[in-house]
Amino acid sequence: MAEQPTEVQGGRLARLLDAVQLFRPRTLARLGKLQRRVDALFAEVRTLKKELDRAKVRERQLRAVLKAECRSDDSRIIRFEAALEDAQIEQHVAASIGTASLQLDPFPHCVVDNLLPDWYYDTLITALPPADLFARTENKQQLTVPLEFGPSYSMRVWDHTATHVTEDAIKPAVLAKFHTPLTTWLREVLPVLGKDPVAQLTIHCSNHRILLRRRGYRIRPHRDPKWGFITCLMYLARERDDQRWGTQLFAVEGDREAVGPRPHWISDAQCRLMREVAFRPNRALIFLNSAGAHGAQIPEDAEPADLERYALQFKIGPDRRSMETVCALLPAEQPFWAVKNGD
Repeated sequence: MAEQPTEVQGGRLARLLDAVQLFRPRTLARLGKLQRRVDALFAEVRTLKKELDRAKVRERQLRAVLKAECRSDDSRIIRFEAALEDAQIEQHVAASIGTASLQLDPFPHCVVDNLLPDWYYDTLITALPPADLFARTENKQQLTVPLEFGPSYSMRVWDHTATHVTEDAIKPAVLAKFHTPLTTWLREVLPVLGKDPVAQLTIHCSNHRILLRRRGYRIRPHRDPKWGFITCLMYLARERDDQRWGTQLFAVEGDREAVGPRPHWISDAQCRLMREVAFRPNRALIFLNSAGAHGAQIPEDAEPADLERYALQFKIGPDRRSMETVCALLPAEQPFWAVKNGD
C-alpha cells in the first residue's frame, strides 16, 4: 500500500485535533458535573455515618440507663429524701473546710478531707451515672450537672448536690476560708470594686461538671478562667482507686495576669512542681485562680486497663449580671473578665 503524503497525514491530524477541541468543553463540563455529583454523594455518606454513629451512642446510653433502672431499688430515692431531713450537711461541711489549712504557696489553696458526711459521699459514689453517658472527646469526658438525662436515682442525687450542697454548704464556707486572699487579689485586679469587692458582687456556684478520666489522660499546666474566682475539685475516689495521679500544683516563672475568658495555658518550661495532691475519697482541692498553675496526668500504662477516675468540678464566682456590670466599668483595653456564652 502506497504511503500517504505527509501533507495528507497532517490534514487528517489537524481535523482530528479540531474534532477533539470541539468536544472538549462538553466533555469537561460533563466531567465537572459528574465530579460534583460524586462529591455530593460522599458528603451525604459522611453525614449519614455521623448520624449513624450518634444513633449508636444514643442506643448505648439508653441501654445503660435502662439497665441501671432495672437494677435500681425504687426505695433508694425515698431513703435518700428521708436521710436529708436530719442530714446536717451544712454543719459538717463548714467544720471540715473551717479546720483545713489554707496554704498560700504557690497560690492560695486548701485540701479538705472528710468534706461530706460519710453517708452522703457514699451516696454520690453509688449515684455516679453510667460511664456510657459521658461525652467522649479523646480522653477527656464530662457530664454537666444537674444531669439532663440519666437514671432517676442519679439525677435526683446529683441535682441535690449541685443546687443545695455546693451552693448552701460549700460556697459560704469557702468564701469565709478565702476571704483575705480573695479580697486582696480583687483589690489588685478589680480596683473599681472598692475596698470590699466581694460585697459588691452576687457570688454563686456554676459550671458543675462530673469529670471522667482514663489512663493516658493529661492536661498541661494552666489557670482556670478567672471569672470563676475559686475552683472546687471534689475527688470522687472509690476505695479501690489508686491514690496517685491527683492534681499537680506549680509555681510559674515569669507569671503574668491571665487574659480573656478561657483557661490560661502556661508553658511546661515555666513551671516548677510544688505539690501533688493525692486522689483520696471524700477529699476536695479548693484554690484561687490568681496565680501559678495546676495540671494532672495519668500514665498510659496505669492499671487497670479500664481505669476510671471521677471528680466533680465547679466554680465559685460572680454571676453573669455582676460580671457584666464590672466589665462596663473597666477600660476598653481590659476585656479580661468577659464571660463566654454558657459560663
